[in-house]
Amino acid sequence: MMGNPNFKWKKQPEIRVWRKKISENDDDTSAELESFGLIESIDLFNSALKNNELNYGGNKIALPFNFAILDWAASTREILNKAQLPDGVSFYNIYGVSLDTPFDVCYGTETSPIEDLSEICQTMPEYTYVDGDGTVPAESAAAAQFKAVASVGVSGSHRGLLRDKRVFELIQQWLGVESKKAKRKQLRTRKVVDSG
Repeated sequence: MMGNPNFKWKKQPEIRVWRKKISENDDDTSAELESFGLIESIDLFNSALKNNELNYGGNKIALPFNFAILDWAASTREILNKAQLPDGVSFYNIYGVSLDTPFDVCYGTETSPIEDLSEICQTMPEYTYVDGDGTVPAESAAAAQFKAVASVGVSGSHRGLLRDKRVFELIQQWLGVESKKAKRKQLRTRKVVDSG
């Protein structure tokens, strides 16, 4: 859930957390739903990741989602936001559609709220979904930061597009290359002419 805060979303993605609230006299608890936008989610992740490690033989090992990955994601976004196409380079955008793609996420419930934010890393969230490739929402993928010569949504998953037949046909079309199938069809339909 690292949506781009610079993108103009129709509705900004949110991370919601049901938090356990204890009264000042410690005899009453309740749950409160807190909402975090794209900017505020960075602070949320920093709090959630503070104990997301494993102690093995006296060594602390970071679990898969950790501070290093959070920093890497932030620095990658910075690089991508500054990227520009060289003059004379055309941009074509192919993105995935037709799959439920997580958009908003909610941790905890009203009856089972999160007490400490580090529990988020061990909690199964509930998602709301939008159209996309299963990873990236179509709304943001279709609106690439570069001016596209063509922008096409293809039914398929984020990684599945890399081996999708329709994607290769589009690339061949844009490069002006005929596919083997088109060449075979062309060979079969040519007529033999008697020149005599």
